[in-house]
Amino acid sequence: MQFEHLVQVNDLTDPSITDMSRDDLWEGLVLRATSPHHFVIGLGEYEIEWQGNHRLKRSLQLPGLVVDDVVTLNEGQSVHYEIVPTETVPGGSLTMTIEEPEPEALLVRFSYCTHYPEGLGDELPYDLFVQQAYIAADIDTIQVIRDRVTSA
Repeated sequence: MQFEHLVQVNDLTDPSITDMSRDDLWEGLVLRATSPHHFVIGLGEYEIEWQGNHRLKRSLQLPGLVVDDVVTLNEGQSVHYEIVPTETVPGGSLTMTIEEPEPEALLVRFSYCTHYPEGLGDELPYDLFVQQAYIAADIDTIQVIRDRVTSA
């Protein structure tokens, strides 16, 4: 399943919402990669196995499974997660890209490529449920970043 959506970060028409700088947003997206416990519900232990040259490999313990991924940071622009396929995890990817259609009007585009376990096919009735779960998690990601910025 391929799916993408936008989450608005700054609403230039609503002065009650504190605007976030592009640098603060970028730091928050990097924090999501390096400190996933702030963002991933149900995360047990995690380990950053290696890091260097704008890349890192993580191992995340989730309820009932371990997910390994490689994260690539495109400085100030995007963060790409590539799940390492295993016998229990079919793999997939997520790219979070900062968009700025006009100065300070920040958005994040979340682009998913989800692979299903072999034999299930790609057009399952729960695609919509999965998409809604992704949207909720992504809105939460921006809210966690905003909370960290406003409390600093």
